[in-house]
Amino acid sequence: MEEMRNIDIEYELADVITAQPHEFTVGRKHYRLYPVTLAKTYLLRAYMQALSINQKNLLLNPYLETLRVVERNRRECCQILSIHTSPNNYRDLFCMKSRKDRVNTFMRMSREDLASLMMVVLTSDKTDVLMEGLGLTREHQRMRRVLSVKKASGSLNFGALTVFGAFIAPLKEMGYTDNEILYEKSYTFLRLMLADKMTSVIMSDEELNNLSVEDGGRMIVGDNPQSADAVMKFARDHGVNFKQQ
Repeated sequence: MEEMRNIDIEYELADVITAQPHEFTVGRKHYRLYPVTLAKTYLLRAYMQALSINQKNLLLNPYLETLRVVERNRRECCQILSIHTSPNNYRDLFCMKSRKDRVNTFMRMSREDLASLMMVVLTSDKTDVLMEGLGLTREHQRMRRVLSVKKASGSLNFGALTVFGAFIAPLKEMGYTDNEILYEKSYTFLRLMLADKMTSVIMSDEELNNLSVEDGGRMIVGDNPQSADAVMKFARDHGVNFKQQ
């Protein structure tokens, strides 16, 4: 993955764990870009849709695309920044007077400075890259392969169709409060927590034998004739031939 080679995984992970905000100055006023929470993602959605960002251009030349967006949607960009600069708690996020004051301040910024800030905002989400770099994406693929050979049990699953069941409920089961999930912890932090949560799958011997070694199955037992056959087949499939004595 090209994007993964261009970032420092450990540096990005440290930012997520410490929830470190990024500071900037407008005139004599100091502001911070805070990590995006679940509540902020929903507040930002309408503004982001209004920008009509060309994702391909954003990837190829982020500053040029951001400059174009700022020229066409200056106020929406300032409103987006006002949400990003709200401290991560309910009271500050919904203090509309403070948000309006910040919008007015950002509206006075130069086009270039505003574009630079927006570029940081628009390219800040590294969740998928982190999941790839940390091996979580590969681990989920491995689990799907494991589940694909597991025979159907006597239970059926329902629900988990929305953010409530698929995201909020399992986090509450892990001990997180509503305030932490919605307003305090970053969305990336919580996604990584869910993605790396240990999961155990009980498998029968038959199901384990249907797994490849790569998936964590098929243990070779020395005194088992079937194991010897498995070794021979594996060797033949990889170009190794055995000569009879």
